[in-house]
Amino acid sequence: MKQTPTFVLLSLLGFLAGCEQQSPVAQDAAKPATTPPAVATTIAAKAAARKALFGDLHVHSSWSLDGYIFGNSNDPRAAYRFAQGEAVPLADGASNRQLKVPLDFAAVTDHAETLGYYQRCMVDQGGEAYADENCVMLRARDLRLYFQGFRNLAMNPPQHLGEICESNAACREAAKSPWSQLQAIADEFYRPGEFTTFKAYEYTGNLPKGGMLHRNVIFATDKVPDEAMSAFDLASARELWQWLDRECIVDCDVITIPHNSNLAWGYSFGNKNVDGSDWTVSDQKLRQRYDRLAEIYQAKGNSECQTGIGTNDEFCDFELLLRPCEGADDVSCMRETSFVRNALKMGLQLNKQLGLNPYQYGIIASTDTHNGTPGDTAEVGYQGHQAGEITVEKRLTGGHRVKEGRGAVNYNPGGLVGAWAQENTREALFAAFKRRETFGTSGNRISIRLFAGWDYPANLAAAVDAIDTAYNEGVPMGATLAVNGQRSAPGLLVWAAQDPAAQPLQRLQIIKGWMDTSGELREYTYDVACADGMAVDEETHRCPDNGAGVDLSNCSTTGESGVSQLATVWRDPEFDPKQSAFYYARVLENPSCRWSTYDVLASDGAIAPAYPVPEVIQERAWSSPIWLQPAGVPSP
Repeated sequence: MKQTPTFVLLSLLGFLAGCEQQSPVAQDAAKPATTPPAVATTIAAKAAARKALFGDLHVHSSWSLDGYIFGNSNDPRAAYRFAQGEAVPLADGASNRQLKVPLDFAAVTDHAETLGYYQRCMVDQGGEAYADENCVMLRARDLRLYFQGFRNLAMNPPQHLGEICESNAACREAAKSPWSQLQAIADEFYRPGEFTTFKAYEYTGNLPKGGMLHRNVIFATDKVPDEAMSAFDLASARELWQWLDRECIVDCDVITIPHNSNLAWGYSFGNKNVDGSDWTVSDQKLRQRYDRLAEIYQAKGNSECQTGIGTNDEFCDFELLLRPCEGADDVSCMRETSFVRNALKMGLQLNKQLGLNPYQYGIIASTDTHNGTPGDTAEVGYQGHQAGEITVEKRLTGGHRVKEGRGAVNYNPGGLVGAWAQENTREALFAAFKRRETFGTSGNRISIRLFAGWDYPANLAAAVDAIDTAYNEGVPMGATLAVNGQRSAPGLLVWAAQDPAAQPLQRLQIIKGWMDTSGELREYTYDVACADGMAVDEETHRCPDNGAGVDLSNCSTTGESGVSQLATVWRDPEFDPKQSAFYYARVLENPSCRWSTYDVLASDGAIAPAYPVPEVIQERAWSSPIWLQPAGVPSP
């Protein structure tokens, strides 16, 4: 396998000009040839005006009762204030948290399942349930209630806690008030052009042993259903989508975002619904319609991939939470259907079988904070995302699952959503979500973008009009590039810029997944651009070691290496026009200390992690994929 030359440009003046105007829209850029040139030029100009905006779409306030039980007192208003740069308190009452740079957008996604509990146990003091012993335990932040709640949600069918709700209907009715208030608060903090909020909630379908089949439900505008329907009433994702299909039919638009596929015991991307039934073609059409994005990373770990589970990619060993499944293991372990990358590959196979691709995911990341602190992703000074992690000792040695081999030390600060949108409004951002022109980061504000076109020149990354050309002559990430008789590989224009407050960039990668002519699913990871002017090895397809390191005695960095930007036009040396394929980009920073290493240093080495964890990490960002569609294969 011979690698084509790459072009690494450190100044990238043309590219930066395009990024400051800012970025993409896949479908717009791929207008048919019949589009008048003047119209096509206008479309491309609008697309090129898009910019990278950063946010968090997975946030729990004190209205999520697990957050409240853990000690969080920050309500939805406090969460939105924090996102805009205000300081908010943590559970110990002495510590405050504040973002150094405010977010561009956020959504408070409190659990729908407990909005009725919040109303009946915390607000309705004269109500029938207020004095119930379960409500008393809840107000006392008794962790026993948390564990029982998880067990009850995992029942078939799910069961409410004791007498808090004498019926599903009672809790549904009680939940209407806080759902209405959540919407009003989102509107209260929405400042078009400056800060965007979304009306949203989390659907929390649970599995035994702490398994999670959760989805965040994000609405486009103020047109939303009267209820935030929960797993108590909709027992599976299938039922959730069917309900949304009934409710969001007039002036209502919505997406669902699966998260923590690494904790779904293989159900997230498996061939069975949680009730054991097979997914039907109708189900997969609903998934394709609503599951536009997948959360690849958050506080509970990496859901991209894991070395040895469908991949040999050494860079997949990043913030892993659980071991691979062995033998008859069916819970508390990882399998191929636990990871987004494997789902992307399976989508190629399903597209051939069904004529549709239900796993055509755009990529995001978020925090899943339960402190009401969206975007709180710094490794330095990390305070945990649950109130029970407020001290060094609790973070390194505690956690409610520490006896099961999974403690607080296995968690991380979480990630951010990146979206290429023309303006900071609900309409523009949601359009970016729908067309999958998104990316995820492991917490730092790295920007990344990916385009594909058949006629991109090799030096396009250096061109002043790189972005306009990329849109005019190809498609951006999230889109499909049709293969219509082309024999040579398309050019993939990929670019990344560092977070100015973080480590320099070390390498830029392209991950290819494809289905060969025999129907086998395959993948390969290519380094395509290296820092410091170094070249990719033609045999290993890896960048040489750039000498970047970390002094573990004080977490200072060593080696004068790394760059602020990396870009290239890359062509697949193994391109086959008969194969369905996808490509997405991943960029890695130079190494830096993990939060747990900072904590060990803060204790002067007196406190050690409960379990072995890496001392050093490489922060990263992931683009959404671009799909290649061969002639004769149904369009996804």
